Amino acid sequence: MYNRGNRGAAGGAAAATSEDQLESQNEMMLGNLHSRISNLKNITIAIGDEVREQNKALEMMQNGMMSTDNLIGSTLNKMQTMYKSHGSMSIVYLSIFCLVVFFAVYSLMKMGF
Repeated sequence: MYNRGNRGAAGGAAAATSEDQLESQNEMMLGNLHSRISNLKNITIAIGDEVREQNKALEMMQNGMMSTDNLIGSTLNKMQTMYKSHGSMSIVYLSIFCLVVFFAVYSLMKMGF
C-alpha cells in the first residue's frame, strides 16, 4: 500500500521549501496589507480634519447670517415705525432717494469712475 504521510527525505525538503515560499509570500502580502491600512488611516484622518474645518466655516457663516438677519429685522421694524408715525409719503421720499442714488452710482460706474 502507498503511504501518503511518509514522503521520504526529498518529499520533506520540497514540502519545507514550499512552506517557506508560502510563508514569504504571506509576509509580503501582509506587508502590503499593512501599508494599505496605513494609507487608509491617513486618508481617514485627513477627511476628518477637513470635515472639522468645513464645520467651523459653516458655523461662522451661520453666525454671520444670523447677525444679518437680526440687522434686517431691526431695519424693517424701524421702517414700519417710520411708516406708522409719518405716513406713506416718507416711504415714497425714501424710495425716490434710493432710486436717485442707485442711478447716480450706476452712471458713475458706466463712465469709468
